[in-house]
Amino acid sequence: MSDNTSPEKSPWGWKALIIATILSIIFLVVFYLAMQNEPDYMPGKQREARAAQASSAPAEHTMDMSAEEHAAMTESSASTAHNGH
Repeated sequence: MSDNTSPEKSPWGWKALIIATILSIIFLVVFYLAMQNEPDYMPGKQREARAAQASSAPAEHTMDMSAEEHAAMTESSASTAHNGH
């Protein structure tokens, strides 16, 4: 009787190990990339988007005004514009 189940005599021994290693590496690379690229609906991305909007909103608001309009703004209107964020 021949015993083909032992890894030393099996024709698939090293081939199966190499195939399993390659598939494992591919899976781990895909998993790593999936963890690094957070989708937009995740809470961390939403927090970053809100912070980016809050930091760019005052700059966008003042870009539409001329120098005279900006100088004529009262202190109360300036404080109410920034309290909304």
